[in-house]
Amino acid sequence: MQPSSPGVPVPSESPDLLSLTKAYRIAYSIGLALCLAWPLALQLMLGTAIHPGSLAPPGLAQQLGYSFTGLTVLAALGVTWRWGRVRAAFRRTPAEQRPAIVTRETLMYAALFELSSVYGILTYALGGPLAERYARSFIALTSIMFFVFVPRLDAWRDAAQGE
Repeated sequence: MQPSSPGVPVPSESPDLLSLTKAYRIAYSIGLALCLAWPLALQLMLGTAIHPGSLAPPGLAQQLGYSFTGLTVLAALGVTWRWGRVRAAFRRTPAEQRPAIVTRETLMYAALFELSSVYGILTYALGGPLAERYARSFIALTSIMFFVFVPRLDAWRDAAQGE
């Protein structure tokens, strides 16, 4: 028997794994749109459609940047911690509930990482043109964190099998 090509289910997969795969692909696609396409659009709009402000006194934007950095790191740590707990309990979860868990967790992780883009826009709005590079970094972190921290399909399958 030849290995299947990507995207084609293996005939020996159980219906539970097929529903898990379907839920993952839908959730991951939505997460990609939220954490890749939207930050890219924000990067293009920064300076053109989104104009810098100088509402804050000097130094406040820098202090907010430190806070935003801490919140971004906290989101990554929170996702890592939560994934460990979900992974440990995933095998004991009834098979019919697993697709909902995969969808919920993937979309929740994407939403948490999307906050980094919000921090970037706020940094730009408060810091003005001088804070543009920091704002762009926060926006770019959204995509990076999505690719690094969101569990892949194989990780979900391994968790379902208790590995």
